[in-house]
Amino acid sequence: MDHAILAHSLSKRYGRNAAVDDVSFEIAPGEIVGFLGPNGAGKTTTLRMLAGLIRPSAGRGEVLGRRVPGPSLREVGTMIEEPSFYPYMTGRENLRHTALLHGGVKRERIDEVLAFVKMEAASQKRVRAYSQGMRQRLALARSLLWRPRVLLLDEPANGLDPVGIADIRENLRTVAREGVTVLVSSHILAEIEKLVDRILAIEKGRLVFDGPLRSLLARAEGLMLRYTLRASDPDALERALVALGLAPERTGEALEVDVGAERADDLVSDLVRAGVRVTEARRASDDLEDAYLRLVKADARPV
Repeated sequence: MDHAILAHSLSKRYGRNAAVDDVSFEIAPGEIVGFLGPNGAGKTTTLRMLAGLIRPSAGRGEVLGRRVPGPSLREVGTMIEEPSFYPYMTGRENLRHTALLHGGVKRERIDEVLAFVKMEAASQKRVRAYSQGMRQRLALARSLLWRPRVLLLDEPANGLDPVGIADIRENLRTVAREGVTVLVSSHILAEIEKLVDRILAIEKGRLVFDGPLRSLLARAEGLMLRYTLRASDPDALERALVALGLAPERTGEALEVDVGAERADDLVSDLVRAGVRVTEARRASDDLEDAYLRLVKADARPV
């Protein structure tokens, strides 16, 4: 088996609207892959199809070499949409109930996953008293109960404070080192950047990028670079930028402008030749959020 997860021309339509439109990708065993996209882009619908929760309108999904829905889903752990628990039961009781439904889960495994997500102390509280962050931790524990070989996670860090987000990140790194394949969606791009080496980016139901994180950063850099500029005369700076065919944005006394990479090196010298005394020219750092936003801009979207 050369892939743990396969999406082949997956599509899902609701009436005339395509929530997911001809999405294809493969994920190898043991990979951690980030799934990016704005709300409504199709991330959750794709994950639900791969988890066998909804049937595709076209195409197919496979997990561990078998088409879904099917028996391979017994080896999949999921956190998709808002986690649902019995509020009148404790966290431990909820996990015990899930373990009984799934079958084949040893009793001591409940203690192991509670310790793994640092929920031992809260495990005897009723879930109705849990914060959102505690529910997220419990949901991750539940997804790990039967030692799955694949994890499908939808915004697992929702409601967590920075410490909790870092804990989830380390949890996922740990299970990936054990050979578990992880497909994780998130809008917290800074965390995805710290966790994954490969990115799937989806917008309006279509996959717009599939590749290494470094390639996304390099690709976006090739499109546009953002500079923050200051000058002794901000108005003269703005006029000069407009004359160069650019569209500056005011942020206080500074101006921000997107410049094509091919002319970025000449930007300051062009301004000096226009008679502008530039006092600061700072390029924005290349991070995943900047790269992703550039990628999906209407004027820069891949075809």
